[in-house]
Amino acid sequence: MSSLATAALMLLIYMPLAITHWDGIDVFAIHFAFFMMIPYGLGIITGVHAERRHLDGDDSVKKGMHWIPGMIIVFFIILATVDSFIISSATGGLEGGLTKLLLPKPASDEISENISSQFTGAVSNNLQDEEKQFDNYVIKLKAQRQRGWKIGGGWVKPKPLINQSATFRLTANDKYGNPITNAKVTTEFRRASDRKVDKFYTLKEIGEGVYTADVNLSLAGCWSMKVLVIKGDDEHEIKGETEISTMVGGKLHTPECIDGEPDIDEKRAR
Repeated sequence: MSSLATAALMLLIYMPLAITHWDGIDVFAIHFAFFMMIPYGLGIITGVHAERRHLDGDDSVKKGMHWIPGMIIVFFIILATVDSFIISSATGGLEGGLTKLLLPKPASDEISENISSQFTGAVSNNLQDEEKQFDNYVIKLKAQRQRGWKIGGGWVKPKPLINQSATFRLTANDKYGNPITNAKVTTEFRRASDRKVDKFYTLKEIGEGVYTADVNLSLAGCWSMKVLVIKGDDEHEIKGETEISTMVGGKLHTPECIDGEPDIDEKRAR
């Protein structure tokens, strides 16, 4: 009865929180099983002596716990503690000295202050969703190549700096060299290490086939880019990388994209 009351009380507290802060059926199932098994298991372990006294009619059986169930309880407490630390580190990142103690040394000392241990997803470009739409993607890619649009341009300033606005300008022309006017042009800048800093911009047309936007990115180093040009029913998409510089000791420093960065096989855009 104590175990049942404990489980019921726990569920009365957890169920409203689970509904108002829904994280998915998998998270709910894990918590539900965890909260039900703990009082159930402890009820069996702690109630064994009372059961023996009842069955054997021997009131001399002393209360207590055998060392084997005790070891099992300690094991699961350690397991829950370690798993909680891993999940917390993956979703929220490590802080302070723990980062330097547990994570490998960064390739560049200049970026060690901005290193992130946060897990942001399986991949930066949602390729698992693109796989489901692969047939559509192949059809669009074939049409895009036949269309032959030429999208060019990049940063007006050669080395854009961290936390400073820089002009990003694109030119759009069809395969005959004619400017593509009155199109919707957007650019998305993605950071694989932290999706919270991703930026999305809609470019304004300042001339025939010339589109521009003031871009401000908050981290130095490699960013992946996706440019989308929409004209009527036609969509033209290109991907690439760009690097954002920072000042280190009064000198301009540009951490470059390296192998393993997203879209490294595409032509790098600067």
